Amino acid sequence: MNVIIVAHRGFSGVYPENTLLAFEKAVEIGADFLELDVHQAKDGNIVVCHDATIDRTTNGSGYIKEMDYSELLKWDAGSWKGYPGEKIPLLSNVFRKIGDRIKIFIEIKECNPPDLISLIKEFKMERRVVVGSFNLEYVKQVRNLSGEICTALISSRIPEDLDLLIKLGVRQLSIEFHHLNKGIVKELVGRGFIVNAWTADSPEDLKRCLSYGVQFLTTNRPDILKEIIQEEGDD
Repeated sequence: MNVIIVAHRGFSGVYPENTLLAFEKAVEIGADFLELDVHQAKDGNIVVCHDATIDRTTNGSGYIKEMDYSELLKWDAGSWKGYPGEKIPLLSNVFRKIGDRIKIFIEIKECNPPDLISLIKEFKMERRVVVGSFNLEYVKQVRNLSGEICTALISSRIPEDLDLLIKLGVRQLSIEFHHLNKGIVKELVGRGFIVNAWTADSPEDLKRCLSYGVQFLTTNRPDILKEIIQEEGDD
C-alpha cells in the first residue's frame, strides 16, 4: 500500500510533541516524514513549537516572539507528558540530528520565510522538506524564494480557488480528513495535487483515510498506521 506516513509533531500520540524525543521515536517507528511547526524567537532563531506561546507545552509562559532562544531553553517541554528534560528545539538542531534520516514537513506558524529558506539551504534540505501553512501568503513567499522546495496549503476544508493554487505551483493540499472522501481525493489528484489527510488517529479513521486513496496521511500514532499498512499488505 503506497501511502506516506507523516508523524504529526513527531510521535506525539505517546511522546511530548515537537521535541527531539518525539522526532527520534518517529524515525525509530519507521515514519516517512515528520510534521513540525515553526515560530521565530525574538533573536531570530527559528524554533519548533506549535503554539504562539509556551504555556501549554512547557512549565513556562509567554510568547515565543518576545523571548530569545536562551530564555526558551530555561523551560521543560517534556514533563507535561511524562518525559522531563526535553527542550523546545531549534529547527537547525532537528536538521542536524535527523535531517538525513527522515523527510520533514515544516508548517509555518509565524516566521520570516527568507530566514527559513536560508536555513533549509544551509543544511541542503531543499529536496527533503515540504513547507506548508494555513497562510497562503507564506506559501507564496516560499514559492517565490525557491522553486525547488515543494509547498503545501494546509486547510480545514477543500480550498475554493484550486486554479490559483495550480497557477502558483502549490503541489500539495493538506486537508482535515473529515472533509475528504474517495470522490474528492480522486478529483484533486486528477487536478495534479498530492493529497495529505490530517490528523487521523484511531484505527477506524486511519483505515477510512487509506480507502480514500490519499498519498500522505498525517497521524499522532504512526505506530498504529504502520501496523494497519503491514496487516493489509499481508492480506
